[in-house]
Parts: sequence; structure tokens; C-alpha cells
Amino acid sequence: MNDGIRFSELLAYNEEETLRWREWFAQNPTALDLPLDIANAKNVRGLLLHISLVELHFAHIVAGLPSVNFQGVQKEIESSPADDGANLFAISQESAAKYKRYLASATAEDLALVFEFSPPRKLNASKRKLITQALTHSMRHWAQLSTFLRQQGFEQPLVHDFLMSKAME
Repeated sequence: MNDGIRFSELLAYNEEETLRWREWFAQNPTALDLPLDIANAKNVRGLLLHISLVELHFAHIVAGLPSVNFQGVQKEIESSPADDGANLFAISQESAAKYKRYLASATAEDLALVFEFSPPRKLNASKRKLITQALTHSMRHWAQLSTFLRQQGFEQPLVHDFLMSKAME
């Protein structure tokens, strides 16, 4: 018996939600530069970078890839001409592809492998927990962003609910 959602289903929802946001920002690029104070970001663009980099960071850990050079990616993004955020969303697409490749062959034993982290505090987490963290982290920030943008007068005709997504169809 399957006792819950599969990562591939959660990932599909996350990808669909990210695509909706990408399309929304392509139509509303001025919203990218609105100042905000979520996740130490200075503006919406900074929050999108934070979401994308966390996804990429955990994708690299679980897949056994080299660490992400956060400062390098951030400098590259910040030095590129301001756009509709497509470069930020490309990072999320890259992460999703890495999760899919990893999950295609991951075993229960592999998902149970525990990593020890020190900064900012010591903790242990399995690959399973790291994937869960990455995906729920994104969802949490998308919800914060949605509320923030509505408060700034940016309506979104987007449906964010999992129930309304194509995941699990």
C-alpha cells in the first residue's frame, strides 16, 4: 500500500506552479523589482533567486553533484540585464530535471541516506527529507509571494491549489 504522495507527483505540481509564475512574470515584469522582506531578499527578483537556488542546492546534494556556487550564480544573475525573470526560472527547470533523473533510479535505501549539516546549526537529514524540504520550501515562498503581490495590487488569475493542478491525473 502506498501511504502518500510520491516525490514525482509533488515535483510535477511544483513544476506546474513554477511555470504558471514564469508566465505571470512575463506579463508583469515590473513586479520583479518590488521591494519586499521575505527570506532576506531585497525585492521579488531576489526571492525568486532564493527559491531557485534552494531547489538547485538540494538537487545537487541528493544527486551527489558538486556544491552550488551560490555567490557565483547570484553575481551572474545580478549582472545580467533585468528581464522578465526567465533566467531565474531556468534554474528551477534545471533543478527539476536533476530531481527527475535522480528519482528515476533512487532506491528506498538511497533516499534514507543521512547527511550531517553544520552551519548554521548541526542537524542530520535524509535525502528523502532534503527533497521534501526543497519542494515545500518553494511552495511556502510561492504562497508568501502570492499574498504579497495581491497586497501590492497585482491580481493573479492563477490557481495555486494542488487539487486544481495536473499532478496525480
